[in-house]
Amino acid sequence: MPFAALVAVALVVVIAWPVQAQQAAPVWSQFQGGPGHAGVLKDGPEPPYRPAWTFRVLGGALSGAVIVGDLVISVGRSAVYGIDLATGERRWQLVRNGGPISMPAVGVTANRQVLAFVDEAEGVGASLVGVDLTHMREVWRTPLETTSRSGVTVDGATAFIADDDGNIYAVNLATGALRWTAKAIGEVLAPPAVSDGIVHVSAIDSDSLRGQLLALDVGTGRKAWEFSPQVGVTTVSGPSAGDGSVVAGFEDRMVRSFVADGGEERWGALTISVFPPATAPAIQPGIVFVADFRGGLYRLNSRTGHRDWDHQNNDLVVRSSPVVSGGAVLLGLEDGRLVAFDISSGDLVWQGAPSPGSIGPIALSADVVVAAVAAKGGSRAGLVAFEHDPEGTLVRVPSPTEVDPARLFGNYAIALVVTTLVLFVPLRLLARRLGPPAFAGGEEGTEEDTE
Repeated sequence: MPFAALVAVALVVVIAWPVQAQQAAPVWSQFQGGPGHAGVLKDGPEPPYRPAWTFRVLGGALSGAVIVGDLVISVGRSAVYGIDLATGERRWQLVRNGGPISMPAVGVTANRQVLAFVDEAEGVGASLVGVDLTHMREVWRTPLETTSRSGVTVDGATAFIADDDGNIYAVNLATGALRWTAKAIGEVLAPPAVSDGIVHVSAIDSDSLRGQLLALDVGTGRKAWEFSPQVGVTTVSGPSAGDGSVVAGFEDRMVRSFVADGGEERWGALTISVFPPATAPAIQPGIVFVADFRGGLYRLNSRTGHRDWDHQNNDLVVRSSPVVSGGAVLLGLEDGRLVAFDISSGDLVWQGAPSPGSIGPIALSADVVVAAVAAKGGSRAGLVAFEHDPEGTLVRVPSPTEVDPARLFGNYAIALVVTTLVLFVPLRLLARRLGPPAFAGGEEGTEEDTE
């Protein structure tokens, strides 16, 4: 290995601030909170919100956050940051060599917490790196075949990741040793979802315009089943899994639910638009929340796929997945707004002000909502935290597509009255001035003769 490459690798953990041992259980340990990507925190902060703090970086974006105790962790282009959950102040920083930004994950193994993230050094290539959060030192580094954008998923003592060529890796979280590898059809842009002994991966083959939802045995990596829609595919959402099912959105605008261990399709639900590939649904018992590219948020029955409600936000969703915080479902929009909806009705109950950066992945803790903000229009990327505002007010705004029966009937009645006044009354006046039609009697006689 060239000396310059060795130096680059060695610099990964040189810059670090002294920290106390981090043994608190992860609150939001990875993408969408856990290995199945449920995206739910029952005791998460409720709207209305107010800004709590902002953490900004120069020169690039930040990944979505993970939350471990009172620590927020996010990956940037040239560093990994540890941030105080309460204040937004930086606690420590690890040097990162480069590569695309993707979601990190934290797991607990051998009585220590391990942070897993992707690093890519010039001349060395991409690697999955494990850092001991207690002592802030790198404990292992596992090479990957090529660049990875998927993000990391941790389930128990195993970390799962995929790369741009469709290689899927299961890595021992304690040692970095490969447990197994498998192969998807192409690029993977969202973290694998793990539940019920199955690893679920969404992949895209741009050359053949084929999408794939691939299911692998968690212990061996053997293929359990796969699904590809019949139409040409250029995007598939990330999967979310739990309670024996896995859910994903496909290019044909269908959200589909499958039996996790057999692959049988339970149901399909049609939406207005396609699904961003780096996002995933949120799932809880009986309910699935999914957002499409055009900003539609849908609540679906997880057993039947029936649409309980939808709310069309009239703005794009590119990087943000829905998450459930207490009794509200949250979503980030491209115009920089964080928006919150009532779970039961789908009404918009709170929205933040638009900002120069688009809202990406959202992380939840009991006190704070942390959203990643992408740099746009010259702004700096970073994280924005929101807390419950006891003096704030909620709104109640139904979706623009929702039918309001009272309003609809009222508008119909008004239209009927206006039409009568505009058309019927003038015609009656005109008829009186002109008198009866000259051919009226002849027409009536003809009708009588016919009868």
